[in-house]
Amino acid sequence: MINLRGLNRPLALFLWHSAIFHIGALGIADVVLNFYFVSLGYQADVIGVLQGISRVGGAFMGIPIGILADRVGVRHVVIASALLAALSYLPMLLMPILPVLFISRVLFGIALGATFIAAAPYLIILSAREYQAHAFGYYQITTLSMAAFGSLLGGVLPAWLISTIGLPDGAARPDLAPAQTPFAYGGALFISALLCLISALPVLGLPIGRAAAQHDALRLPMQAVPWRPILIPALPGLLFGLSAGLTFPFYNLFFRARFGLPDDEVGAILSMGWLMMGVIGITTPWWERRFGRLHGTILTTCLAAGAYLALGLAEAAPFAALMFVIAASVRNLLVPLYEPLRLEHVDRSFHNLSSAVGSVLWSIGWFLSSSLSGILQRDFDFTLIFAIVALLQLLTALAVALIFRRPPQPEARPQAAALSSD
Repeated sequence: MINLRGLNRPLALFLWHSAIFHIGALGIADVVLNFYFVSLGYQADVIGVLQGISRVGGAFMGIPIGILADRVGVRHVVIASALLAALSYLPMLLMPILPVLFISRVLFGIALGATFIAAAPYLIILSAREYQAHAFGYYQITTLSMAAFGSLLGGVLPAWLISTIGLPDGAARPDLAPAQTPFAYGGALFISALLCLISALPVLGLPIGRAAAQHDALRLPMQAVPWRPILIPALPGLLFGLSAGLTFPFYNLFFRARFGLPDDEVGAILSMGWLMMGVIGITTPWWERRFGRLHGTILTTCLAAGAYLALGLAEAAPFAALMFVIAASVRNLLVPLYEPLRLEHVDRSFHNLSSAVGSVLWSIGWFLSSSLSGILQRDFDFTLIFAIVALLQLLTALAVALIFRRPPQPEARPQAAALSSD
């Protein structure tokens, strides 16, 4: 039996929120959203911009969201992000013209960015120091496994809606099956929005998530904020974003281009990878206990580099699938190991701002490498891409080793363990 150490009630409520949110926002929508755009008649180039513009919204609003979290508390940011994510679907469903779709995706990107920015500081707040690795591991397996479940759900929701309520008059399209119409896909996205809205409920009873000692920091003018000790620990996130953008949007194209696999087999391989990313999160405390946060982060990142190199050289689909699962899941351990390592090197009063800076750097890396990956796929093949990813993993390990080679300095003043109340 798995011993769920450190799983207190506030942490469990936050995990419930994360589970419901990821089923809707990252699970169902991951499958349905592009199909909805296609059913509206948009082509791949427009869809690519619509998918990318959401990351832009999160990147530009990252630091303001981090500052806001310091001022109002993380709980309020989590609740507001869930509400904004739910509301962002409505313009897209009610008036699916291109300018409205752009606005909708930007709003969703801001909401998603706020969710990611708030997660790490809130996990630190809701768990004791000795159980923080457990908390991040629980978060990993909850979010990724629920996103995988949401993807399975998204694959059947449009057909289920049509079989249950039928296709209304005027919603039929002569060139589309009923389950592939904007009405069917839009209905599934409406359910996604409802789940985002419902996900705010478990957070209502949680503490605000603002340390009392933060009030002194909030009086600092922006030019007095210690940007250097906030920025430097976040720099590995830029390299992590570069390697992620080269690979995550394009795994399906790799398996189809190299091995000619049909969609169902590609989907099965990808589902296995996403599930393993969640399952391996359970092992986070073991890596920390056996190697420590620093050496565990370095070791897992180097293991991922080797797996990506093997994936790029693979000539048999089963071996490539195995290397994909290992590479993606082991690399994802960087999040629960690196995030608490980074935050313990930053004054607690600047945790939210630090998380925002890390999110912005990751988004910048993702944008740059996603654009580069398309060019490399056109002019070369995936062997070169995965070799670059392996190199970026090694550079990430080196950056972590250099930046965190010294233990964190004790804070000059005691940070309040108690959270401010309503």
